[in-house]
Parts: sequence; C-alpha cells; structure tokens
Amino acid sequence: MKISYVLWNKTGKGRKVPEGQSWQWIHEVEDEHQMANVFKRLKKTIRECRLALVNLHIEQRDCSDEMLERATFAYKGPILYDESISPKRIMHVHEDTFETQDAETA
Repeated sequence: MKISYVLWNKTGKGRKVPEGQSWQWIHEVEDEHQMANVFKRLKKTIRECRLALVNLHIEQRDCSDEMLERATFAYKGPILYDESISPKRIMHVHEDTFETQDAETA
C-alpha cells in the first residue's frame, strides 16, 4: 500500500525542506504497524521542522477502514489540499528499509 504526501516550507523557518519549496514522499508500507510509524515520524517532522502537510493520499486497496483509522490516529493535524503546489523533489521509501537500518545501528 502507498502513502504519499508533500511537506511545504511556506514560512521559511523549517530545516528539512528549503524555504519556499515543497518535497514529496511516497512510502511503500506492508502493514498497519509500518503505516502507524510513518504517521508518527511525519507528525514529529512537521512539528520540529515547522512544515505544512499538503496533499496527503493513502492508497486503500489493501487496507480496511478500521486499519486506516487506527494507523492515522498518530497524526491529527491540518492537511492542505492544493494541486497547484508541485514538489521540487520526490523521494520513494520502502518502509522495511527503516526497520533494517534501525536494527543494524542498535
């Protein structure tokens, strides 16, 4: 299943995305646990880096409504939907990559 979103540094105060730019992330997740981790990291990044969340899309083909609700509970913030905001950079991430890196560094 895929989760895609854009982080936009509209204020110029953020650190992760350059001032005035928007970057897109596309995550490949396998299960509810990975989806919940994406939303927890997303919430933390938005708060710490002062970014706006734009155009959040979740491919729900293999996801029940109950699973989606539980996983997205970690992020309860404003989402801006604006198709005129185009990302300057696009990152594709497969979630087990993070789990492997965490295990190797521990």
